[in-house]
Amino acid sequence: RGAAGRRAALGWTWARTAAAVEDRVRELRTRTPVRFRRPEDGRSPADPGRLPVGAEADERSAPLVLRSDSLPATPPRVSLCLIVRDEEHNLRACVGPVRDLVSEVVVVDTGSTDRTRAVARELGARVFEFPWVDSFSAARNESVRHATGDWIFWLDADDRVDADNRVRLARLFATLPAGGAGYVMKCLCVAGQPAGPATVVDHVRLFPNDRRVRWTYRVHEQILPALRRVGADVRWADVVIRHVGYTDPGLRRRKLDRDLRLLRLEQAEQPDDPFTLFNLGSVFNELGDVPAALGALERSLALSHPTDSIVRKLHALIAHGRHALGDRAAALAACRAGREHYPDDAELLFLEGNLLREGKDYAGAERALRQLIGGREGAHFASVDTGLRGYKARHNLAVVLFEQGRLAEAGAEWRAAVAEAPTFLPARAGLAEVLVRAGDEAGAARQLGELEGLGPAGGRAAEAVRGRARRDQVDELGAWAGVPCED
Repeated sequence: RGAAGRRAALGWTWARTAAAVEDRVRELRTRTPVRFRRPEDGRSPADPGRLPVGAEADERSAPLVLRSDSLPATPPRVSLCLIVRDEEHNLRACVGPVRDLVSEVVVVDTGSTDRTRAVARELGARVFEFPWVDSFSAARNESVRHATGDWIFWLDADDRVDADNRVRLARLFATLPAGGAGYVMKCLCVAGQPAGPATVVDHVRLFPNDRRVRWTYRVHEQILPALRRVGADVRWADVVIRHVGYTDPGLRRRKLDRDLRLLRLEQAEQPDDPFTLFNLGSVFNELGDVPAALGALERSLALSHPTDSIVRKLHALIAHGRHALGDRAAALAACRAGREHYPDDAELLFLEGNLLREGKDYAGAERALRQLIGGREGAHFASVDTGLRGYKARHNLAVVLFEQGRLAEAGAEWRAAVAEAPTFLPARAGLAEVLVRAGDEAGAARQLGELEGLGPAGGRAAEAVRGRARRDQVDELGAWAGVPCED
């Protein structure tokens, strides 16, 4: 019965129901409207609300009057655009959940050797071939050129839209205004390891199909400059798209090598473009070439305006680089220079708190981390670790408190961090350490058991906590006997 029910219900979604209603409304709009004329019911024209004695007032009997000019306009058509190459394994999971939300799917293939084009056609896409010319913008602009919708919504094949965000996306598509605007959506880049950090990046994912609005840059291509040139609004939507393309470290390294090659081509054409320099610095940083990264990042900052969307991240990356080279004072100066323009920036506050703790400025570190945890910012373009305002900030605050001997307060912060991120090993280890020192053997045993259940790394963390506990016991025994104890 369940299988039969699934077969019977296949394809009958709310979106299909809405489409059927829209088709009926369009048909009705082609007919000559009939103005409603009330039947004779004894009402006086001067007092249409009064019924004759004995008449029964029933609002259900009064027909609803609809005028053709009061009906909603036809909803705008949205074109889903993708550029792909050898994405046979990804296309169904990407396009399937949103296929019925859009009017068409446009797929531009840049040289696949697998069944990518065949799978795209099976999904109902219009498929076009375009030779790869070392430019993501050129490929994306080709997809836009073939789109017939009023709006362009773009995805990569390794993007995913879950059930909750599909509902939000459908709501957004149904309420798009007539005027042009770009809609920013958050892209959640999933970590390669189960307990690894995830990053959220803001992308303009939806924009008007306007011949003046086209992509620029060979890699890390941008549509925002074109939207700003035509005076379009930029709005933030409540949609989150998951990106799963960074889960394979080998694939990530190949993408970095490709990005570096394309960025060098871009730099040869635009040597002083701040955005190109920013992306070069980011790639050098990820590849571990800190001096080269700093050179590009500091040049980018010098050529940028404080209101540019990349400036927050520039200050943070420069601070990271200076710290990596052992110059904590320069790293702290970079944080504070950034916070002059963005006082509540999450990444800058996080870095500043850590740098101050390293310098034993516990009051300053605590102040920065509490501001981070309690603060919020308005919508802005960002690329940040999702845990900065939550469990990671609480863990670092707990370390600051622990190092001052404020064990109860540290334990409270570590409990909050563990509640938010149960697989975050440093917080579990910290909580176990506090419980050991407090003499809570049962609580410590539970935390150590949880740590060991998180794999080899958790087992090593648990053993480290036990080792410190044994060392502390020996130290106490040596102090009681009047004999100094050395490791």
